[in-house]
Amino acid sequence: MSGTGPSGAGVRDDRNVVLHSRYIKDLSFENPCAPVAAAKEDLRFDVSVQINGERRGDLHEVVLSIAVTATKGTESVFSVELSYAGLFDVIALSREDRSRFILCEAPRILFPWVDRIVADVTRDGDLPQLNLSPPDFAALYEAKRTGRQDVDRDRVSTK
Repeated sequence: MSGTGPSGAGVRDDRNVVLHSRYIKDLSFENPCAPVAAAKEDLRFDVSVQINGERRGDLHEVVLSIAVTATKGTESVFSVELSYAGLFDVIALSREDRSRFILCEAPRILFPWVDRIVADVTRDGDLPQLNLSPPDFAALYEAKRTGRQDVDRDRVSTK
């Protein structure tokens, strides 16, 4: 194993995938009801998930986008939109395995950071901390692969 950076960034080894970096591409938070926070039991959540992959030179940029809107009755309480990306080196994978990795496994790797950012933003907005349940990335991948649009909404919980 050889390193190309001081902290091991860009290290290549026997694995088929290397995560080089991860970062927020876009973040939007709207809190129109502030400073009056709603009780979590009164909120209805609408969650959408989108996954995109794009080649960036020798690397693949995978972007996991999550949009959450919370409403109470007909009133919008808050919304969070986050696009979080990772740069992956996908080494020696077949075309099919590479596609599955980019649309299924890479988002699974990025999700814990997305969940933490959403939880921090909602908590810092004086709202009930929002904790997302991981989406079924395999079902999302299969739906995208087959062109289906009938994937169930993702679950959300608050703490």
